[in-house]
Amino acid sequence: MFVLVDLFGVILDYLACGDFDLVDYLSRCYALGVYCSRVRGLSWSEILGLIDRVTGGLGYRRGDFDVGRMGYVGSIIAWPEVIPSGGRVLEIGTGIGRTCYVAVNWSSPSLFLTVDCSPDILAIALYRNPVRVFRDSLYHLCVRICFGDAIDVVKILFNHGFRFDHIIHDGGPNPRRNPRLYSFNFLKLISDLLVDGGSLSIFAGRDRRWQDRIYNILRKLGFKVESISFPDSPTLVFHAIKI
Repeated sequence: MFVLVDLFGVILDYLACGDFDLVDYLSRCYALGVYCSRVRGLSWSEILGLIDRVTGGLGYRRGDFDVGRMGYVGSIIAWPEVIPSGGRVLEIGTGIGRTCYVAVNWSSPSLFLTVDCSPDILAIALYRNPVRVFRDSLYHLCVRICFGDAIDVVKILFNHGFRFDHIIHDGGPNPRRNPRLYSFNFLKLISDLLVDGGSLSIFAGRDRRWQDRIYNILRKLGFKVESISFPDSPTLVFHAIKI
């Protein structure tokens, strides 16, 4: 198995060449190794605890593992209705495949490139997923998984001329805990990756200060922005169109 720092570099090299198939293959192989070495033996409660710590939760309520509600929350984040047929989608934050499930089942992208830096989450998503339909979506023909740091990945994609019709930014668990993925510079890079008229859905959490900050950045970058709230929650997602 690659030393982790070497694996990151190899993945970025193939990404720069546009070889998404090899990026996907290496990412899945590494996730399988992580599954075999440290995820396979975890209990159900340990799996859920790890998911909650890394992703901030799936939208289910304590004691009520409601896949329907999780899917509904995922549909707000994914915003699949704006994805054009044959469009190219970039996702920041694979999680366990909830938003991927929504996007590939409610639209018809030609490419769904999803990025996550947590090997444990990718191992769970691909090989120990508590929701079968979420796992299955990650094996859809259009899906390519990229294990890596989102900032490095986005820079590589931009510098080598790749552009996307829709971007899903679910780089949780919340902006306050991962501020570099919600900085002006990173959101500017995200904006530059979009085609003219492209769309962005960004998870903004429940902290009002961060919601206002993200909204103001998007407006400054020239987006037309609409806020969408989760059911029974102050959590917001911003749906934005590049104009």
